[in-house]
This record gives sequence, structure tokens and C-alpha cells, in this order.
Amino acid sequence: MKFISDPSINKNKFAEEILGGTPSMEDVVQKVAELEYLEEIESYKVKRAAEYPDFGVQLDHIYHNGIDSWKTNIVDPVKAKYAKVEIDTDELTSRKAAALVVHQSEEYTKAKARIAQYQLSAGAAESTKTIVTGKDSLLEDITETITIPAIPALDATIEVITQEIDEDPVTSTAANPLIVKDNEERTAAQLVIDNTPQPVKDEVDGV
Repeated sequence: MKFISDPSINKNKFAEEILGGTPSMEDVVQKVAELEYLEEIESYKVKRAAEYPDFGVQLDHIYHNGIDSWKTNIVDPVKAKYAKVEIDTDELTSRKAAALVVHQSEEYTKAKARIAQYQLSAGAAESTKTIVTGKDSLLEDITETITIPAIPALDATIEVITQEIDEDPVTSTAANPLIVKDNEERTAAQLVIDNTPQPVKDEVDGV
């Protein structure tokens, strides 16, 4: 039997296999939270199994003392020690919701950081930055302002040379793949930002 707490298991992939199909990451993170909670609930069974004597010992006890004695002296004490735990649907719902918020917060933070990067097609203007270089005798920060050079924009297109066998090389232009990738990543990041619930944004942004 596999437990999601097993360190050798990739929790997200484990949850994906159980869900089947092509679940969204939102579904996956909530399933992980559900499996973790269910494993926590089911832990009493594992503890009971570890506490019971060897199967042969139990059979020997039944043979010499009967079923009633076996239940009274072997089974019942272990069951009493590790009581059965029922699923609390409200707790399960709460944990799944909390896991989703954590996921959305992480994705929103990463998306904001990606959007904050300069756009390759536009470059970046020269800027300044204040850095801490040490401490003075009063343990106050010693700062220095440094200049960050401008970064030129990349060319929108590149030349592509192709050549067929026994033919002269042919030069053509194509969209700069670095800019194409940059724009795709920025679009994807903006989509994450747009789809993040406002309460999650407010929490991350400290509003």
C-alpha cells in the first residue's frame, strides 16, 4: 500500500494518477491535501496493526483461551488505545481550500516576478540601485548607489539561412525566437495574474 507521505513518492504525480485524465494543478493540489488528511485519519489502522501480536501468537491464544478471551485481552485493548477516527468533512474542505490558496499564492508571486522582468523586445533603461555594503561603528547600514547599465532591445527578427542539396543558400527573416518565448511567458504569467482570486492577490500584496 502506498502512502502519500512516503518521501520516495512525487505527491503531485501520485494525485494525478488517482484523479486520472488531465487534471488541472488546482485539482491536483486539492487532491494531495485530501490524501494527506485521509492518511492522517487512517493512521490509527497502521498503529493498531503494529501493536497486535504476531498472527501465530494470536491463533495460539485463541486455541488455548477461546475467541472471547482473544477479543477481550488482545483486540479490545489495542482498539481502545488507538480509537477509530472518522472523517470530518468540514476539516477536509478547509484543508483543500487552504492548499488551493497556497498554490494560487505561489503561482501569483511567480507570475508577478516574471512580469516584472524587462521585456526583451523593449530593453531596459539605465537605472540606479542602492545596496548595503557594510555596517558602521553604530551598526547602521552603509549604503552605496550603483548604476545599472541600460540593456538594449533585441532585434525583432533574425536571419535564417537554409540550403537544399545542390541549391544555393537562401536567406530569410523570422521572428526572434527569444522574443517569441519571452512574450509567450509574459502572456502566460499575465493569465495567471488575471485568474488569481482577488482575496489571494490582496493577501500576497499586503493590501
